[in-house]
Amino acid sequence: MSIQDDVLSFFPQLVQWRRHLHAHPELSFKEYETQQYLIKELERIGLTPRVMGHTGVVVDIGKGPGGVAIRADIDALPIQEESNLPFKSVNDGVMHACGHDGHTAILLGVAALLAQQELSLPGRIRLMFQPAEEKIPGGARLLIEDGVLDDIDYVLGLHLSSDMPTGTVGAVMGAQTANADWFTIDIEGRGGHGSQPHLSIDPIVVGSELVLAIQSIVSRNINPRRPVVVTVGTFQSGANFNIIAPRARLTGTVRTFSSDDRDKTRERLAALVQHVSAAHEAQAHLEYHEGYPSVMNSVRETFVAKEVANSVLGSQSWVDIEPLMAGEDFSYYQQLRPGTFLMLGCRNEEQGAIWPHHHPQFTVDENALPLGVAMLIETARQYLQLPKDQYEGADI
Repeated sequence: MSIQDDVLSFFPQLVQWRRHLHAHPELSFKEYETQQYLIKELERIGLTPRVMGHTGVVVDIGKGPGGVAIRADIDALPIQEESNLPFKSVNDGVMHACGHDGHTAILLGVAALLAQQELSLPGRIRLMFQPAEEKIPGGARLLIEDGVLDDIDYVLGLHLSSDMPTGTVGAVMGAQTANADWFTIDIEGRGGHGSQPHLSIDPIVVGSELVLAIQSIVSRNINPRRPVVVTVGTFQSGANFNIIAPRARLTGTVRTFSSDDRDKTRERLAALVQHVSAAHEAQAHLEYHEGYPSVMNSVRETFVAKEVANSVLGSQSWVDIEPLMAGEDFSYYQQLRPGTFLMLGCRNEEQGAIWPHHHPQFTVDENALPLGVAMLIETARQYLQLPKDQYEGADI
């Protein structure tokens, strides 16, 4: 039997796993019931899972020095589901709106199939059911601190994508996601009556000028051939129409692909906050927080995944996707081990799987689940046969 036939025989179980997980979502670092469910299912398969990373679960299949670690994220989002699915979330205000239920079901499928093939594996495959991808500082760092990459040579991950049709898979050879940072600007003015602005220092005026000035960072300070995004997402100030507020707060995000652009954007943001506020005789304070670093797919391992896709899913299945401005903590694993992070299509208009990620009606085409299992198993098998070179970061 081919890998496709093996995986398809598990299709009903994959759907059952995914729907149970979808109906019982849990927020980041609170995946207690999910953790117990995974342990129960892995033990039923005949494996010996262990707890890592607080609410994470890790299990090894196969033996030998070195190996491949495959990751699935298990947390949900603080979103009220608005779908009519018969297995919609039973937890008020919590929803699997990013496909993590599918990722987890796929990795359970990998566990079930590999448990049957353990004796034929040329090395160890470690399955990482990781908590808290959606909430910084993320669960990847917890697993790493607990030693999840010990005796591991390569890392492999997968994310369902509603932008790509079912049957396709892709990745970027190099930087695939952005450095995802965020900032807070607190402006201290001097409040007063709206009819006497000359006696006040209006923080709304200062903040408004800052919002406009910040746009010049990308348009005038960054090489136009290098994508950078700076977005002010909130502007909070004031309590009444005829009162000049004493203070204002702006928050926003910075997305970059290189450390140079990250540093330059942070430097210019700090300078603008200082000088614009000083020009208005106001005080302002910038807090800048570095989020997840960029996912950096190493070229050799990504090319191996592309060959697997052409072999397993068909010659037209691979998509050379564009880099994404999203953030992803799989990047922490790649800072220490070579590997790739695949995007697997799950869009199916006939089935209503059309909504963007984080939408309250988001869902996935479940026909993508067995394709994910096949891709992960065959790619991991190929990685186990690669020479173990010294790794010094993604070779881009």
